[in-house]
Amino acid sequence: MYKRQLISQKLALPDATALRNMIVAGEISPVQIVKEYAERIGIFHSQLNAAVKVFKEKALEEAANPLSGPLSGIPISIKETFGIAGETVTSGSKRGVHTLCTEDSTIVARLKAAGAIILARSNTPEFAMFPETDNLLIGRTNNPLNLDCTPGGSSGGEGALVGSGCSVLGVCSDIGGSIRYPAAFCGVVGFKPSSESVDKTGTFPQVNHFADSLLALGPITRSVRDAKLVYNIIANKPIPETAPKAFNDLRLFYPQVYKEKLRDPEVSGAVGMAQALLLEAGMQKTHSDFSEASQLYLDFNQLIVSAFEGSMNESLMKGVKGAKISLIQESFQQLTGKPTIHNWLYQMFLAFPLFRPSNKKLKAIIARTEEARNKYYKLLGEDGILVLPTVGVLAPKHGEMLAELRKPGIVEPMKPAVFCNMLNLPAITLPAWKHRSPASGLVPGVMLVCSPGSEGVLFQVAEWLEGRI
Repeated sequence: MYKRQLISQKLALPDATALRNMIVAGEISPVQIVKEYAERIGIFHSQLNAAVKVFKEKALEEAANPLSGPLSGIPISIKETFGIAGETVTSGSKRGVHTLCTEDSTIVARLKAAGAIILARSNTPEFAMFPETDNLLIGRTNNPLNLDCTPGGSSGGEGALVGSGCSVLGVCSDIGGSIRYPAAFCGVVGFKPSSESVDKTGTFPQVNHFADSLLALGPITRSVRDAKLVYNIIANKPIPETAPKAFNDLRLFYPQVYKEKLRDPEVSGAVGMAQALLLEAGMQKTHSDFSEASQLYLDFNQLIVSAFEGSMNESLMKGVKGAKISLIQESFQQLTGKPTIHNWLYQMFLAFPLFRPSNKKLKAIIARTEEARNKYYKLLGEDGILVLPTVGVLAPKHGEMLAELRKPGIVEPMKPAVFCNMLNLPAITLPAWKHRSPASGLVPGVMLVCSPGSEGVLFQVAEWLEGRI
């Protein structure tokens, strides 16, 4: 076992589906399950720092008489940016606005109605806008597979909790990989639906901009079947029950443009094996041009700046300092070790002028993105599955994501995840445990992608591939 690992092998703990079966069979009670998971959080918290708050006593009370439903008696975790009645959303910001929630967000209400028991809220980077999880309020969250490495972000707290077995499953948000990075880095399953599939009411951020079509809410789970189960609970429209499709009636896409951009051999090995297995199972290999990927990534950066620069400034201005951030003053405070915002956010504010688009350019970006979406919806159709690396690297050491983002040009390893947000494509990441790095203990992720409306086929293929890689 690598000396800095909490989890030395794939967890043998049952998933939510198995736990429900055990509860129904009388083999275990919800109270026992909640006690076990609360105990795991207590044991691992000092090393992971993934839970912002734990509701042990309240969860035990609910477990004594849980609501009926597909998640009845199952303890889950919720990203801190999701509203829970009586709890405060800080979005990981020491300086920004903290909002006391008077009611549950829609996604939380749906999970509660399904019988789920909220055991913990999970850590997130400041404003939930960075692929590492660290902030000035709670601090840094560590990866259970290698404590020296990031669990990813912005849903790194969820990835760490589910990946360490401290939570059966969690729900979180994804605007540029924020579900899939943590799932891939922590060795679990993460599903990003299409943007409109799950109601975002009561969650942060609320985006009045085209960029809202990049943002989606979805689960991090231990299995594909759990991801489908949770999606059918939180989705506006559950996946209709249909007969499985024959694999020889499905098309497989794997764009060459990503092959040379994978930095760790474990990632390329996992993606290659996934492709080979699906072709052996009968899927038809289909070639296509994916040359838009680089431009879409550049457009993504400009959309994010256009959508969030103003709202982040407003939150900081209305927060504890009550004034618009001064980069001169903040530079001094960063240098003297008294920052009011996390260093990555400070770097982001410095970079905003480089990526801020004019109105004319923004209109061109939106038109280009919509054209690309139409192209890929038609390309994938109802029977197309795209295989990609979730991210082109294994989980980096703490701070290295920021170093990558400081580099000029396109961040190649992150393009596949952003590609799916820009095109509003449902995407699921699977852990490739057979390609685990013997040196670091980290696991690569393989991502399967479909067009909106073909989620049933996506889950079918993902469940078949799960465990084979």
